[in-house]
Amino acid sequence: MWLPLLLIMCFLATPLYAASWEFEPAIDVSKVHSANTYHHLQSAGRQHIALSGKYVAVAWEDNRDGVSRCYVALKPLAAKLFSSEYRISAAEEALDPVIVGLQGGYFAVVWESGNRVWGRMVGPHGLGKAVALSGQESMQANLGYDPVSGLRVAWSERDGQYFRVKVAHLKFDLKSTKLTVGPSVSVDNVPLHGDQFYPSMAALHGNALVVAWEDRRAGHTQIWTGYAADGRKFTPGVKINELQRLNNLGLGRGTGAMRIALSRVGKKGVAAIWSDKRDFLSGYDVYAAFGSAVSGQFEANQKVQDSFGDNIIQWHPAIAGNEAGQIAAVWDDDRDGTSDIWFAWPQGGGWSDNVAIPGASGAGVQVEPAIAMDKQGNVHVAWIDKIDLNAPSRVRYVMGRYARVP
Repeated sequence: MWLPLLLIMCFLATPLYAASWEFEPAIDVSKVHSANTYHHLQSAGRQHIALSGKYVAVAWEDNRDGVSRCYVALKPLAAKLFSSEYRISAAEEALDPVIVGLQGGYFAVVWESGNRVWGRMVGPHGLGKAVALSGQESMQANLGYDPVSGLRVAWSERDGQYFRVKVAHLKFDLKSTKLTVGPSVSVDNVPLHGDQFYPSMAALHGNALVVAWEDRRAGHTQIWTGYAADGRKFTPGVKINELQRLNNLGLGRGTGAMRIALSRVGKKGVAAIWSDKRDFLSGYDVYAAFGSAVSGQFEANQKVQDSFGDNIIQWHPAIAGNEAGQIAAVWDDDRDGTSDIWFAWPQGGGWSDNVAIPGASGAGVQVEPAIAMDKQGNVHVAWIDKIDLNAPSRVRYVMGRYARVP
């Protein structure tokens, strides 16, 4: 049953495990606009950075002119600076943009505005037309793309008293830069007894799709996943975070888990990462699990942060994989006395010692990381940077390369 996944994990054990990492100098994605301007990278699945062809793109939200709106900046991978910035949302308040790479320098981006989900295409030469994707009260969109099975969008949509996760296909045309949404389907089509929030998805080869979300049916937040071999008909949802019962301690119904993020890994794998409060005395930790694109099932949970971070709260975990089966994760914590971006990768059946990313650590406040990985296994990381907690912010970026140790 687990043989395909175990073969993937064995393959994972080569390039990243025997690697030393070198990071280029960090650069700005956005400006520090004014004393009251704040940027955010807090969308579902932490899907704020993507690669397409010879370009990297970052999507974020800021309030530079007094209203929160969404923006995207592009940079040719060979260039030293981000030179193209676009406002993707309209005049109304807009939140939580996410972005995914398509082909040839084109990207799809979705966001929330006016209690609906919107989307459009972005490329080196400008923007496609913005279109409303959801008809009901909806929020917290996420995207998944596979060159064969296409582009999909997920969101959390009101269904009576609660919110339910829905998925729809998105058709796109590179020439006209037009997006067209198809009918939506429910991922977990059962009577709701709590909200389904913050969906994340991994679009896999052969039309397979894995979707994960925060689930409140048990009265506390759990991580659930759904699997569709054909991308539309989902098997019954399953919980993947391992629980610690607290009823006998008088501390509630169970520990919390939140902000799930998924990434495809190789051709037949998927990786999940989330914030987990099972060690309730020290706050949230970072946990991960690996799953199979063949069955949609996940293996046992793994703690990602090392022992030096065990007594520190971790925030904003994100994960990225590539077609070669390589994986890396980022998050922020303040174990060294400053809020820094930390980095880890699978190693020896667990996870590596954690590394503070140069340029994204040290003096100041570095939070809310997002990560993408290219075909060569290089990582591309974006985050929010501030001089101190009350200072205006900016979005920054760094690229990390690995070199095999002889």
